Amino acid sequence: MTRPIIFTDLDDTLFQTSRKLPGSSGELKVMSYTKDNGPSGYATERQSRILSWLGAKQVIPVTARSREVLSRVNISQAPAICSNGGCIITSSGDVDAEWHRYMALLQTRHERIPDVYPELTGRLDETDFRHWIVYEKELPLYIVVKTNLEGDKHLDPVEDQMREAKPYGWRLHRNGNNLAILPPWLNKRSAVERLLAQFRDLDPHIPAIGIGDSHSDCGFMDLCDLAATPTTSQVWKLLQKDNEWCS
Repeated sequence: MTRPIIFTDLDDTLFQTSRKLPGSSGELKVMSYTKDNGPSGYATERQSRILSWLGAKQVIPVTARSREVLSRVNISQAPAICSNGGCIITSSGDVDAEWHRYMALLQTRHERIPDVYPELTGRLDETDFRHWIVYEKELPLYIVVKTNLEGDKHLDPVEDQMREAKPYGWRLHRNGNNLAILPPWLNKRSAVERLLAQFRDLDPHIPAIGIGDSHSDCGFMDLCDLAATPTTSQVWKLLQKDNEWCS
């Protein structure tokens, strides 16, 4: 029997930081690491069992993490989709050069990220906020803003500010203390569409499952035959809202 392809987000879907750990008993499994090799993400016992079940399938990470940050995650990484769809890693572990050239071409048709970046972040207090451009092989892909203050609420006014200041067609994605500002040509959906087409060139009937937790994941989950989301996620909260069957 052909194994299904599973396109899955990582953070807050299969594991999370200690700050976001649900109240549950059982052993925690370290899933990701910081630059200095300290633990940064953990899977609960239930998540570990889900990971073991997924491990029997063809699992493809679909993440906002850059290629370098993904390398610090304890999960299969080839093929994979990084940087919100801006980078595809092939089955051999190499960067998909054709996709990289395509991303570079799309960027020439819109406002350049290095030009937009200072306009959006120039007035932010460097003590209270940190921000950067995510690059893959010297190609700028999107902008990240985080707060250094205690509590994600301090990012709320920045999100409002960015929503007003961003160029036409650009999108925001907010998840806790992570605000991403993405150009209109960048998304996870397009990258998944490319990989899924490659698999279905070999087997037109291969089933695909999409797993994610945030609004931005819905784009690639929509391409799959089945979709799944944690019951603590942005996606589930939206589905649950005003649903009388959930009470």
